[in-house]
Amino acid sequence: MAGDGTPHRSKILTLTGHAEHMLRELIFSGELRPGVRIYADEMADRLGMSAIPVREALRTLASRGLVEAIPQRGFRVRPADREDFQQTYEMRQLLDPYAARLAVPRMDGAAMDAMGRALEKLSGTILAGDVDSYDADHHAFHFSIYNQCGNRWLIDVQQMLWENSQRYQRISTGIRGSAEDRVAEHRAIADACRLGDADAVSALVYKHLEHTRSVVYEALGAEGEKEED
Repeated sequence: MAGDGTPHRSKILTLTGHAEHMLRELIFSGELRPGVRIYADEMADRLGMSAIPVREALRTLASRGLVEAIPQRGFRVRPADREDFQQTYEMRQLLDPYAARLAVPRMDGAAMDAMGRALEKLSGTILAGDVDSYDADHHAFHFSIYNQCGNRWLIDVQQMLWENSQRYQRISTGIRGSAEDRVAEHRAIADACRLGDADAVSALVYKHLEHTRSVVYEALGAEGEKEED
């Protein structure tokens, strides 16, 4: 319909998606550190776009818990600390194994093939030390399983928790064990899926998360002690 502004709105939505992607990358990489204030106008200049899509992107990120809206004062990156991390992983250790348990009986041949491809890509990324590809490939493997659970609300909550977990990923990379060990953990999960053993998959996912939780929690404590010195 003429005059409805559809082309303009479509452009705003595209730019908003781009701004959201760039802001996520800046947060996950640590370039935008926890607690840092974000002003839409300044960030728009940095990203080379108008402030409108940046504000929309920040509102979306606020709804998903990565940033906080400060009334009349813009936004800031949510603090990242032991309490936030612990709460995030408490929820993940409840929901990820549950989603895996639901998913395994629903995984058909196509789903198994997709999981296998995701595993091989992730394995190559880990062994090559490709930090730029790791986040996306790690997510793709786990959600090739979780997405089969049949519960979209569960998936939505898991996605939010996963995104918050990414803020701590840089801490775990160097202390999580050897590349071969990390590949073996993921391969064991995939093997249990292929056997149709939902209980084993659920237990392995929990163990996988607990390993990360324990080493990162300790490392966050060490970081806090350094800041106090």
